[in-house]
Amino acid sequence: MNKNNETVQGILNAIELYAEAGRKASRELGEKAFTKEATMSWVEKGVITTVPINALFDVLEQTGEEEVAYTVEDVTVAGNIAFVRISSSFSKLTTFNDMFTLAEQDGEWKIVSKIYSVK
Repeated sequence: MNKNNETVQGILNAIELYAEAGRKASRELGEKAFTKEATMSWVEKGVITTVPINALFDVLEQTGEEEVAYTVEDVTVAGNIAFVRISSSFSKLTTFNDMFTLAEQDGEWKIVSKIYSVK
């Protein structure tokens, strides 16, 4: 496991871009955090749903700017892939358990998938 400071910072930069996209309701920032093929998943009423990440960007644009806060709970790195778990809140109204998988390409970390549950 390679967990040097530069690697972890690169991973957390992608997570911060995700949070900043929520703060600013910015599709452009979100697209910088995620791969084009990224997905978002959740379970609701026992049904697992997976959608293209553009669905998240649509929600951000509809919701508008929000207060976003998060705490990093775990970062696991294995070569050029990583897993990050955060606890997040949006406008202090809803809190989430968020889990992300990331991959590094050409020295840049991108989110490949997001799965979440409401706390």
